[in-house]
Amino acid sequence: MNDLKCRIIQKAVYRTVYSGHKPNEWTPWKEPGLTAKENGLVCRNDVRYGETYPNSYADIWYPDSSGAKRPTIVYYHGGGFIFGNKASGDPMQTGNGGVGKLERIVQEGYNLVNADYALAPEYRFPVPIRQCDELLRYLTEHADALGLDMSRVCLTGGSAGANITEIYAACVCNPDYAALLGVKPVMTQENLKVLAIDEAALDASVFDRNMYAMLGCATGAKRNRPEDVQIINAKEYILDYYIPSWINASNEPNDEKGYFITEGRGLKKKLDEIGVPNDLVFFPGAKLPHGYMDQLDTEPHAKEAFERMMRFIRTYI
Repeated sequence: MNDLKCRIIQKAVYRTVYSGHKPNEWTPWKEPGLTAKENGLVCRNDVRYGETYPNSYADIWYPDSSGAKRPTIVYYHGGGFIFGNKASGDPMQTGNGGVGKLERIVQEGYNLVNADYALAPEYRFPVPIRQCDELLRYLTEHADALGLDMSRVCLTGGSAGANITEIYAACVCNPDYAALLGVKPVMTQENLKVLAIDEAALDASVFDRNMYAMLGCATGAKRNRPEDVQIINAKEYILDYYIPSWINASNEPNDEKGYFITEGRGLKKKLDEIGVPNDLVFFPGAKLPHGYMDQLDTEPHAKEAFERMMRFIRTYI
């Protein structure tokens, strides 16, 4: 039933938003190239980072064309694991995502990798986590050619991308969890310096039907019960250390009782217990929609959240 619901939504989104494309493709949407933007940023688009799964393409953004190595920020878009795109973002969030926020990060003096990944239900969890490691391994092996400093990495993402971020970092910190997901992380505590987790939702105890539909579809769970999707709840696999984490939560769907703030508070509690630096951003009662931080040019809370995120990243990267 979850697959049926998600396929209906997926088909509708691809028909209206991504006309002419399918959820999982082996060729890039654009011809790979290097483009200088009017704002001075440089984008190397559609770099193929893997051969194992479809959608294995990434864009790499640079502040300028100098070729100087800078800390690397790796970003994953949202979309409930059933849609979303590195160029257009998550169509479910306010403003439909896009790269505006990402360009602002690059303008802060970082190189940024913005990646696609295979989508459910054709490709289920833990494929996105394995694909995340493929990307990071490719970037590490080709760091010189791509002009990246992979000794100072921030992993980040929004919504489903935030889930990938939190889960992959748990694999880095817990070899048993990594083995359970079939991952041998190329990242370590030494080079994965910081996380920016923008609206993750992994605690199924507060999932509604819509969230169960997407995460159930992504995992292939047969029933909508917390124990059936427990494997994604990365907090339960964090032991005595983790990566310094900036954490953000919107007010959807139920403000203080929503799954984004439930996840954020649960992760903060765990990190506080083991002494890992973290910063949870949440504005109770502000009625901020999912993906609100993309509105940083017009929304004061979004601007504050973005500034706190960048301060946290600068501190640890």
